[in-house]
Amino acid sequence: MSIFPLRSEPDVDDREPKLVDLAEADAEEVFDALGSETARSLLLELHDQPRPASELAEAVDTSVQNVQYHLTKLEAADLVEAVDTWYSESGSEMTVYAPADESLVLFAGEEPESSLRRLLERLVGVVGVLAVGAVAVALVVGRRERAGSATGDLAINMTAPPAAPTAAGPDPVVVGLAFFAGGLVALAALFVVDRI
Repeated sequence: MSIFPLRSEPDVDDREPKLVDLAEADAEEVFDALGSETARSLLLELHDQPRPASELAEAVDTSVQNVQYHLTKLEAADLVEAVDTWYSESGSEMTVYAPADESLVLFAGEEPESSLRRLLERLVGVVGVLAVGAVAVALVVGRRERAGSATGDLAINMTAPPAAPTAAGPDPVVVGLAFFAGGLVALAALFVVDRI
């Protein structure tokens, strides 16, 4: 009985996105490493799942030597790294590669963190207004529901046979959530129209 192949699960959690400013010196190394379609395919494959060069060669339909060449360039640009060692069926060591970062973001201009922060602040403000509106709609519907049932209780005719139960009005929580969801859909539609 052979103990090979021996594979462990590489730990690739707790990674941050890599931000590359086009004006920085390391941008050239990143572009050089990603200049080949094969290199880009390898990086995409590694984002799906860490694996050794032999499996990458099979996945992108190229030779192991070509994969090793591109992995060397990707490692030099700090886009991939060796994260584990597996053993093949014959007992050979295989280096397992994974992306060095959760994602790769290329940007030009101002810092993306400040741009994203401003976008989130605007979004939170609009969503907050929608939430307040949803609560207000739910309160109005709830008051009408209570007012309708209170006036109905006062006008009871003791000589008439009991009336069939009437259907309850709309649930205020459901109405408020529907208002909120409708507002989010409208915001999404405006965003899409703005981008076109």
